[in-house]
Amino acid sequence: MSNRFYTILVIPENSSKPRQFHVPIWLVRAALVILPVLVLIALTLFLDYRFVANQVYENRELQSENRRLRQNVQLYQNRMEALESSLDRIENFSARLKMITNLMDKDQLSSHLELPPPNAAANLSFASKSLEGVEEPKLPRKEDLAFENLSLKSLVLEQNLHDLYELLSDQKSFLNALPTKKPAEGYFTSGFGVRLSPLGDGVEKMHEGLDVANVVGTPIRSPALATVLYAGRKSGYGQIVILDHGYGLETWYGHTSKVLVKPGQKVKRGQTIALVGNSGQSTGSHLHYEVRVHGIPVDPLAYILEN
Repeated sequence: MSNRFYTILVIPENSSKPRQFHVPIWLVRAALVILPVLVLIALTLFLDYRFVANQVYENRELQSENRRLRQNVQLYQNRMEALESSLDRIENFSARLKMITNLMDKDQLSSHLELPPPNAAANLSFASKSLEGVEEPKLPRKEDLAFENLSLKSLVLEQNLHDLYELLSDQKSFLNALPTKKPAEGYFTSGFGVRLSPLGDGVEKMHEGLDVANVVGTPIRSPALATVLYAGRKSGYGQIVILDHGYGLETWYGHTSKVLVKPGQKVKRGQTIALVGNSGQSTGSHLHYEVRVHGIPVDPLAYILEN
């Protein structure tokens, strides 16, 4: 008959009576089977815990990296927008310099002359607003192309400004004669272009200058070196001063309250030549300012380089 138990004999050190324990054979065999399974399960759970813990740590690191990347993308986008805005302002300034230094291409100039006159109210926003409609920068996936385009644009602008600098260096006297300063402090109330007559007759008329509103007595200053061509009264303009800047450039100052110069007098840039008034066909105290090139009225804002 086979054995059904294993006997475990325990002999205490200080006792002469040993102790016996009987363990069923089936229990020992079951333990030999179950124990490795339990060890395997425990090892699997431990490894799985280590894997999950590593995944949690990596996920936290990835989240932190994603936050940094989003911040970098936002910073990049802001810098791109600032750079494009700066380039647009430089391009605008370059175009205005080209216009006043007669560097505009003749064909381009001819096409501009064929355009209809601008709207007086809309044209006035040129002096108070930056360029609109600027294309937003691309996402970082196309950052290389965006930076390449901006780099090319900056090189072209740099070359244009370099050409302008060389020309202006040779034309200092011409530059001194350009009416680049505001003729008077005040608010621009009507720009160059077609508008309804302010006299209330509902007729559209070409407004050939720029209106600067201010109180009677506000100083009117010459925007450049000039010679007084006319100082007196003129139909519709009231008391008027006309300055000859040479190179075919004239500036007109209408509706003044007092004329402070005489025909033939030389005036400097910034010198007071008259005071704002309400003379002639005027509906309120303001300066009517015109710029004429070879007798043809042009937009004064194209020459004013001040904000």
